[in-house]
Amino acid sequence: MPKQPSKFAVKYGYRAVVPLAILLIFAIYLLIEYLITGMDNSFLLAFSIVFFLITLLLFVGFSITISKRITKKYFHPETLVGQTGRVLKGVPANELGTVVVMSEDWSFICDTETHDNDQVTVIGVQEESATLRVKKIS
Repeated sequence: MPKQPSKFAVKYGYRAVVPLAILLIFAIYLLIEYLITGMDNSFLLAFSIVFFLITLLLFVGFSITISKRITKKYFHPETLVGQTGRVLKGVPANELGTVVVMSEDWSFICDTETHDNDQVTVIGVQEESATLRVKKIS
């Protein structure tokens, strides 16, 4: 079985988050300096706002690109097929719901109506969207 990375690593990637955290800390430092110096240095405020915006843009960009790469590297749908799970949010047939399988929340589609706390079995995975196809256990 492949190595299971942490949820944090899968979602964002450590290499993306560490530089962003440093930029965010620097932006907060500049904002605190601005407040401590009596709010008379507008350069510090402007610089702080610029760093906040840069951090936000980089975070969005990194989370989109890196999470896709990491998901492709660590996501193995064959490990999910045959697993059982519990429905968190029941839905009508052929609509997206939420299920817990192997201690992870997943989107799912079922051919029959599901209710909260129903037991389901994974019968397939739509790899392009990481949505589980499930069958309700009677």
